[in-house]
Amino acid sequence: MQKYDHTKISNRDDRGNGGMVSSGSKHASEAGASILRQGGNAIDAAVATSLALSVSATPFSGIGGGGFMMIHLADQNKNIMIDYRENAPQLAKADLFDLDNQNNVVDEQNHLGEKAAAIPGTFAGMALALEKYGTMSMSQVANHAIDLGKNGFEITPFLDWVMSTDSDLALTKFKRSEEAASIWLKSDGSTFKAGEIKTNLAMAETIERVSKNGIQEFYEGFVAQSAEKHMIANGGPMRAKDFSLYKPVLRTPITGEFNEYSYITSAPPSSGGIALYQLLTLFQDMDLAKSGHNTVETIDKMSRVLKHVYVARDLIADPDYESIDSEKFTSDKFIKKMQEQTLSNSESLGGDGSQTSHFSVVDKHGNSVSCTESLEAFFGCGIVVPDTGIFLNNTMGDFDPIPNRLNSIKPGKRSRSAMAPTIFLKDNKPALIIGSAAGPRIITAVMQVALNVLVHNMDVQSAISAPRFHYHGDDLIMEGRISEDVSSGLANIGYSITKEDDVTFLFGGVHAITISDTGEVHGGADPRRDGVAVSE
Repeated sequence: MQKYDHTKISNRDDRGNGGMVSSGSKHASEAGASILRQGGNAIDAAVATSLALSVSATPFSGIGGGGFMMIHLADQNKNIMIDYRENAPQLAKADLFDLDNQNNVVDEQNHLGEKAAAIPGTFAGMALALEKYGTMSMSQVANHAIDLGKNGFEITPFLDWVMSTDSDLALTKFKRSEEAASIWLKSDGSTFKAGEIKTNLAMAETIERVSKNGIQEFYEGFVAQSAEKHMIANGGPMRAKDFSLYKPVLRTPITGEFNEYSYITSAPPSSGGIALYQLLTLFQDMDLAKSGHNTVETIDKMSRVLKHVYVARDLIADPDYESIDSEKFTSDKFIKKMQEQTLSNSESLGGDGSQTSHFSVVDKHGNSVSCTESLEAFFGCGIVVPDTGIFLNNTMGDFDPIPNRLNSIKPGKRSRSAMAPTIFLKDNKPALIIGSAAGPRIITAVMQVALNVLVHNMDVQSAISAPRFHYHGDDLIMEGRISEDVSSGLANIGYSITKEDDVTFLFGGVHAITISDTGEVHGGADPRRDGVAVSE
């Protein structure tokens, strides 16, 4: 795979005393900030940001995918989770994918093509958020996204690389879908380059039509009907009825405490929030500040915990379809068992994609949103719903393809996720709004940046820009900026070390906001994924 020089990306942080938006696109951050300037609240701005990301960051998220939104309502001191994760079509059974003798999926059916697509939830989730907690209409907050689609946006160096490399089969996906190629390739078959202006008229018209006429246009009208027609012609299980049956779910967030902070994070079917709760609880008794930032001692302590937390993720699934007791996995008894295994370095307790978007929003009143969305892989399954401009996700690949397991496919079921949108509060006021892209590495990215702020007292931009590591299984993988002394020291105590580039998108896209005790708001954006923070 061709490497991408992330040092060419210039990220921008921002600060002020009012509202703030941080996302993986300057266009989307500006869309959200413009709504705040018009008097909208954080929820209004979040929806505007999400729709703008659909246009300007299409490879990573969009209205063909889904996600999780965490909301803190300041005036009510109320915390909400909206689950708009994609779900399985009614015709998708546990044996949807063909397996070989080693139980591997044949021809990447769970990543490429029609069988890989689950029912999109983003528009339904955004509509619910606006209806219950916003102050503006969908047509008001959608204007920026529509303008981007009609008049175009500038291709960044990162988007140039994503489209021109074979990373996650981006070019292969364009070539599989005539509709995708007509939108995302030039007439000569080449990709758009950095600095060029890209439009998506079909998506702009879809967003405009849905925002004016209501989401029934998406879930009962032309989008659902076009998707069904395509799926029938190409052997896919998705049908218009699946769209009409789709509903976002209000869930009770996972809540916890860390030092002087309380926090809310995502509940199942996300495993990310429970994993973060387990990590923060286990780190509570470790003096990570004393052992230092990215030292041999600190990385060793954190990796020992991560080993068991990642295995425990496999115990999480959709609670509407499986017996999942979140209180069990956040109980003192369960975490004590993890702690004992961590200290003894014993064996563990008994596939997400990586292309995701995260954005964080706060308004001048303290209302806050942490939102993580995904198409699963670059450009999802590679299929564009005809005449809509919408890439469908490949979230069916997050299910276990083998029947009769906890995370196996069932009609209507939502697959396990690692997404962990989180809001930390101090004295019931937001202090850190955070989340990340990167599949399973979301957990380690959010963990490290949160600890950089809350334990190592870094400003939010320094906390995001600092080098990261990831430990999942037997390999300790780290960005090249972590010193040779540290990596050698870890190798000497038994770790298998892999060093990646100095700065790489593989370690997430964290977009976060901090609010000081005096009310100063700082927005931090990730240089790994086109991050930009914009103040009100």
